[in-house]
Amino acid sequence: MKPLRLWQAVGVAILVGLPGAAEAEWLEFAQADVSQDTKSLVFVKALRSGDPLTPLLSAVYTRWDVGSTGSLGYMHRWALTTGDHAWLVGAGVGVNAFRSRTASEENENALSLRAQSEVSGGAPGGRYYALVQLSTFRNQVFALAQYDVGNLPLGLELSAVNETGYHHTKLALRYALDSKRHWQFRVGAIFKADDTEPFIGLAFNGF
Repeated sequence: MKPLRLWQAVGVAILVGLPGAAEAEWLEFAQADVSQDTKSLVFVKALRSGDPLTPLLSAVYTRWDVGSTGSLGYMHRWALTTGDHAWLVGAGVGVNAFRSRTASEENENALSLRAQSEVSGGAPGGRYYALVQLSTFRNQVFALAQYDVGNLPLGLELSAVNETGYHHTKLALRYALDSKRHWQFRVGAIFKADDTEPFIGLAFNGF
């Protein structure tokens, strides 16, 4: 099987398998996005059910045309504000790996320190959520902004990933598949320095 077809098959299998994992309450958050050259997976598990400040365990994998990164992480969080506009901050550690698909870079394995800040609340006509995550591994930075339309099953998302040797920006339209907005179909574009490619994805958010 050619590599492209193999990863297409893996992407389809992941999209099909996400509902079973979420319905079994293994995860609080799961997301898979698939494009021609970029594949990403995110899994998040809360250590205590029903606690908005519970520590989080995460597993993240991203693959692109010249490399891939994977990580396992632990994040402890604190609330700075609550109410209509909540602001949470966090600190944690991670186990990370980078695999190069070219001869110009070497593979890396390392522990990392992590920090994050997230805000959420009401916005005109809907709700917003924003997240910034930092890691000492390959100077990784992840930023995310979401807006959900109040009376429609629609949402917009803008995110950016930056690390040593790689950067992309992703614009997504999200369509809620259920009344609680737990399940969302995702479609959009990934913008890289020399290319733009469409993607599709599926996400579950049980928080």
